[in-house]
Amino acid sequence: MSPLIVITALGTLAGVLGTGLGGLAVAVLPRLNQKALSAVLGFSAGVMLAVVAFDLMPEAFAVAPIGWGLLGLVAGTVLLAVSDLLVPHMHFLSTDEESQRFLRTGLLIGLGIALHNLPEGLAIGAGFSSSRAFGLSVALLMAIQNAPEGMAMACPLCLTKMGPPQIILWTLLAGFPMGLGAFLGGVLGRVSPVLLALALGFAAGAMLFITCDELIPDAQELRQGHSGTFGIVVGVIVGVTFSSLIRLF
Repeated sequence: MSPLIVITALGTLAGVLGTGLGGLAVAVLPRLNQKALSAVLGFSAGVMLAVVAFDLMPEAFAVAPIGWGLLGLVAGTVLLAVSDLLVPHMHFLSTDEESQRFLRTGLLIGLGIALHNLPEGLAIGAGFSSSRAFGLSVALLMAIQNAPEGMAMACPLCLTKMGPPQIILWTLLAGFPMGLGAFLGGVLGRVSPVLLALALGFAAGAMLFITCDELIPDAQELRQGHSGTFGIVVGVIVGVTFSSLIRLF
Protein backbone atom coordinates (compact mmCIF):
# COMPACT_ATOMS: atom_id res chain seq x y z
CA MET A 1 0.00 0.00 0.00
CA SER A 2 1.26 3.50 -0.85
CA PRO A 3 2.80 5.31 2.16
CA LEU A 4 0.76 8.40 1.24
CA ILE A 5 -2.48 6.40 1.49
CA VAL A 6 -1.41 5.09 4.92
CA ILE A 7 -0.56 8.60 6.13
CA THR A 8 -3.90 9.96 4.90
CA ALA A 9 -5.84 7.07 6.47
CA LEU A 10 -4.11 7.44 9.84
CA GLY A 11 -4.62 11.20 9.82
CA THR A 12 -8.32 10.76 9.07
CA LEU A 13 -8.64 8.09 11.77
CA ALA A 14 -6.95 10.33 14.34
CA GLY A 15 -9.30 13.21 13.58
CA VAL A 16 -12.50 11.19 13.35
CA LEU A 17 -11.89 9.03 16.43
CA GLY A 18 -10.83 12.00 18.54
CA THR A 19 -13.81 14.25 17.87
CA GLY A 20 -16.19 11.29 17.56
CA LEU A 21 -15.32 9.87 20.98
CA GLY A 22 -15.74 13.31 22.53
CA GLY A 23 -19.14 13.62 20.85
CA LEU A 24 -20.13 10.13 21.99
CA ALA A 25 -19.25 10.92 25.61
CA VAL A 26 -21.60 13.92 25.59
CA ALA A 27 -24.37 12.42 23.42
CA VAL A 28 -25.06 9.59 25.86
CA LEU A 29 -25.60 11.97 28.78
CA PRO A 30 -29.19 12.31 30.05
CA ARG A 31 -31.10 15.53 29.46
CA LEU A 32 -29.88 18.19 31.88
CA ASN A 33 -31.61 20.94 33.84
CA GLN A 34 -30.94 24.62 33.20
CA LYS A 35 -28.14 24.88 35.78
CA ALA A 36 -26.36 21.85 34.36
CA LEU A 37 -26.81 23.14 30.80
CA SER A 38 -25.15 26.40 31.79
CA ALA A 39 -22.23 24.49 33.30
CA VAL A 40 -21.88 22.26 30.22
CA LEU A 41 -21.80 25.24 27.85
CA GLY A 42 -19.31 26.96 30.14
CA PHE A 43 -17.18 23.80 30.10
CA SER A 44 -17.18 23.88 26.29
CA ALA A 45 -16.09 27.52 26.35
CA GLY A 46 -13.30 26.76 28.81
CA VAL A 47 -11.95 23.92 26.67
CA MET A 48 -11.96 26.15 23.60
CA LEU A 49 -10.18 28.99 25.43
CA ALA A 50 -7.52 26.58 26.66
CA VAL A 51 -6.94 25.17 23.17
CA VAL A 52 -6.54 28.67 21.73
CA ALA A 53 -4.38 30.14 24.50
CA PHE A 54 -2.21 27.17 25.46
CA ASP A 55 -2.03 25.14 22.27
CA LEU A 56 -2.74 26.88 18.96
CA MET A 57 -1.28 30.35 19.51
CA PRO A 58 1.93 29.28 21.31
CA GLU A 59 2.57 26.79 18.50
CA ALA A 60 1.90 29.47 15.86
CA PHE A 61 4.33 31.86 17.58
CA ALA A 62 6.96 29.13 17.93
CA VAL A 63 7.15 28.15 14.25
CA ALA A 64 7.28 31.64 12.69
CA PRO A 65 7.50 35.34 13.65
CA ILE A 66 4.60 36.43 15.86
CA GLY A 67 3.05 38.63 13.18
CA TRP A 68 2.07 35.65 11.01
CA GLY A 69 0.18 33.98 13.83
CA LEU A 70 -1.63 37.22 14.68
CA LEU A 71 -2.51 37.74 11.02
CA GLY A 72 -4.05 34.27 10.94
CA LEU A 73 -5.93 35.04 14.17
CA VAL A 74 -7.53 38.14 12.68
CA ALA A 75 -8.39 36.33 9.43
CA GLY A 76 -10.05 33.45 11.30
CA THR A 77 -12.10 35.84 13.39
CA VAL A 78 -13.30 37.72 10.30
CA LEU A 79 -14.26 34.50 8.50
CA LEU A 80 -16.36 33.31 11.43
CA ALA A 81 -18.00 36.71 11.75
CA VAL A 82 -19.09 36.36 8.11
CA SER A 83 -20.16 32.74 8.65
CA ASP A 84 -22.27 33.85 11.61
CA LEU A 85 -24.37 35.90 9.21
CA LEU A 86 -25.03 32.86 7.00
CA VAL A 87 -25.50 29.88 9.35
CA PRO A 88 -28.56 31.22 11.25
CA HIS A 89 -30.60 31.10 8.02
CA MET A 90 -30.55 27.29 7.86
CA HIS A 91 -34.16 26.97 9.04
CA PHE A 92 -34.59 23.61 7.38
CA LEU A 93 -32.45 22.05 10.12
CA SER A 94 -34.57 23.22 13.03
CA THR A 95 -37.84 25.06 13.40
CA ASP A 96 -37.61 25.81 17.12
CA GLU A 97 -35.90 29.18 17.70
CA GLU A 98 -33.89 28.15 20.78
CA SER A 99 -32.90 24.81 19.26
CA GLN A 100 -31.80 26.62 16.11
CA ARG A 101 -29.63 28.97 18.15
CA PHE A 102 -27.81 26.06 19.81
CA LEU A 103 -27.62 24.23 16.50
CA ARG A 104 -25.88 27.23 14.97
CA THR A 105 -23.46 27.32 17.89
CA GLY A 106 -22.64 23.62 17.53
CA LEU A 107 -22.09 23.88 13.78
CA LEU A 108 -19.88 26.95 14.14
CA ILE A 109 -17.80 25.11 16.73
CA GLY A 110 -17.57 22.22 14.27
CA LEU A 111 -16.28 24.61 11.61
CA GLY A 112 -13.67 25.94 14.00
CA ILE A 113 -12.57 22.41 14.92
CA ALA A 114 -12.40 21.44 11.24
CA LEU A 115 -10.17 24.46 10.56
CA HIS A 116 -8.06 23.49 13.56
CA ASN A 117 -7.70 19.90 12.36
CA LEU A 118 -6.24 20.86 8.98
CA PRO A 119 -2.93 22.25 10.31
CA GLU A 120 -2.76 19.42 12.87
CA GLY A 121 -3.08 17.00 9.96
CA LEU A 122 -0.18 18.79 8.29
CA ALA A 123 1.86 18.08 11.42
CA ILE A 124 1.00 14.36 11.16
CA GLY A 125 2.02 14.19 7.50
CA ALA A 126 5.24 16.09 8.14
CA GLY A 127 5.93 13.80 11.10
CA PHE A 128 5.73 10.72 8.90
CA SER A 129 8.13 12.41 6.50
CA SER A 130 10.62 12.45 9.37
CA SER A 131 10.03 8.87 10.58
CA ARG A 132 7.20 6.35 10.79
CA ALA A 133 7.42 6.10 14.59
CA PHE A 134 7.29 9.88 15.02
CA GLY A 135 4.32 10.17 12.67
CA LEU A 136 2.39 7.49 14.57
CA SER A 137 3.14 9.23 17.86
CA VAL A 138 1.90 12.59 16.55
CA ALA A 139 -1.29 10.98 15.17
CA LEU A 140 -2.06 9.34 18.53
CA LEU A 141 -1.53 12.55 20.47
CA MET A 142 -3.73 14.50 18.04
CA ALA A 143 -6.52 11.97 18.50
CA ILE A 144 -6.34 12.35 22.29
CA GLN A 145 -6.28 16.14 22.03
CA ASN A 146 -9.39 16.14 19.80
CA ALA A 147 -11.59 14.40 22.38
CA PRO A 148 -12.37 17.50 24.50
CA GLU A 149 -12.93 19.48 21.30
CA GLY A 150 -15.52 16.92 20.19
CA MET A 151 -17.16 17.39 23.59
CA ALA A 152 -17.19 21.16 23.08
CA MET A 153 -19.00 20.72 19.76
CA ALA A 154 -21.48 18.15 21.06
CA CYS A 155 -22.57 20.11 24.15
CA PRO A 156 -24.68 22.76 22.36
CA LEU A 157 -25.99 20.14 19.89
CA CYS A 158 -27.39 18.21 22.87
CA LEU A 159 -29.52 21.26 23.64
CA THR A 160 -31.32 20.90 20.30
CA LYS A 161 -33.82 18.26 19.19
CA MET A 162 -30.99 16.39 17.50
CA GLY A 163 -30.66 12.74 18.51
CA PRO A 164 -27.43 11.05 19.70
CA PRO A 165 -26.70 9.35 16.33
CA GLN A 166 -26.83 12.71 14.53
CA ILE A 167 -24.69 14.40 17.18
CA ILE A 168 -22.05 11.69 16.89
CA LEU A 169 -22.15 11.93 13.08
CA TRP A 170 -21.55 15.69 13.10
CA THR A 171 -18.62 15.36 15.51
CA LEU A 172 -17.15 12.61 13.33
CA LEU A 173 -17.38 14.84 10.26
CA ALA A 174 -15.46 17.61 12.05
CA GLY A 175 -12.46 15.30 12.24
CA PHE A 176 -12.15 14.54 8.52
CA PRO A 177 -10.06 17.61 7.58
CA MET A 178 -7.21 16.12 9.58
CA GLY A 179 -6.94 13.44 6.88
CA LEU A 180 -6.68 16.12 4.20
CA GLY A 181 -4.02 17.90 6.22
CA ALA A 182 -2.09 14.64 6.67
CA PHE A 183 -2.21 14.06 2.90
CA LEU A 184 -0.90 17.56 2.19
CA GLY A 185 1.78 17.19 4.86
CA GLY A 186 2.86 13.87 3.35
CA VAL A 187 3.09 15.42 -0.11
CA LEU A 188 4.88 18.58 0.96
CA GLY A 189 7.14 16.93 3.53
CA ARG A 190 8.32 19.88 5.57
CA VAL A 191 5.54 22.45 5.65
CA SER A 192 6.45 26.12 5.34
CA PRO A 193 6.66 27.59 8.89
CA VAL A 194 4.83 30.72 7.73
CA LEU A 195 1.99 28.67 6.22
CA LEU A 196 1.71 26.58 9.38
CA ALA A 197 1.66 29.67 11.61
CA LEU A 198 -1.05 31.26 9.46
CA ALA A 199 -3.14 28.07 9.57
CA LEU A 200 -2.80 27.69 13.35
CA GLY A 201 -3.62 31.35 13.94
CA PHE A 202 -6.58 31.13 11.57
CA ALA A 203 -8.03 28.18 13.49
CA ALA A 204 -7.44 29.98 16.79
CA GLY A 205 -9.28 33.09 15.59
CA ALA A 206 -12.26 31.03 14.43
CA MET A 207 -12.50 29.19 17.74
CA LEU A 208 -12.03 32.37 19.78
CA PHE A 209 -14.89 34.07 17.95
CA ILE A 210 -17.23 31.13 18.59
CA THR A 211 -16.32 31.01 22.27
CA CYS A 212 -16.82 34.73 22.93
CA ASP A 213 -19.81 35.26 20.65
CA GLU A 214 -21.78 32.07 21.31
CA LEU A 215 -20.69 29.80 24.15
CA ILE A 216 -19.95 32.24 26.97
CA PRO A 217 -23.09 34.39 26.42
CA ASP A 218 -25.28 31.25 26.27
CA ALA A 219 -23.71 29.82 29.42
CA GLN A 220 -24.28 33.05 31.34
CA GLU A 221 -27.82 33.45 30.03
CA LEU A 222 -28.81 30.04 31.43
CA ARG A 223 -26.78 30.33 34.63
CA GLN A 224 -28.08 29.74 38.12
CA GLY A 225 -25.64 31.25 40.57
CA HIS A 226 -22.16 30.83 39.15
CA SER A 227 -22.81 27.62 37.19
CA GLY A 228 -21.61 29.04 33.88
CA THR A 229 -18.46 30.52 35.38
CA PHE A 230 -17.55 27.31 37.22
CA GLY A 231 -18.09 25.39 33.98
CA ILE A 232 -15.64 27.68 32.18
CA VAL A 233 -13.01 27.22 34.90
CA VAL A 234 -13.34 23.43 34.81
CA GLY A 235 -13.16 23.45 31.00
CA VAL A 236 -9.96 25.51 31.05
CA ILE A 237 -8.44 23.10 33.59
CA VAL A 238 -9.33 20.08 31.44
CA GLY A 239 -8.04 21.73 28.28
CA VAL A 240 -4.77 22.82 29.89
CA THR A 241 -4.31 19.35 31.38
CA PHE A 242 -4.68 17.67 27.99
CA SER A 243 -2.29 20.17 26.39
CA SER A 244 0.30 19.70 29.15
CA LEU A 245 0.12 15.90 29.02
CA ILE A 246 0.61 15.95 25.26
CA ARG A 247 3.70 18.18 25.57
CA LEU A 248 5.23 15.69 28.03
CA PHE A 249 5.53 13.25 25.16
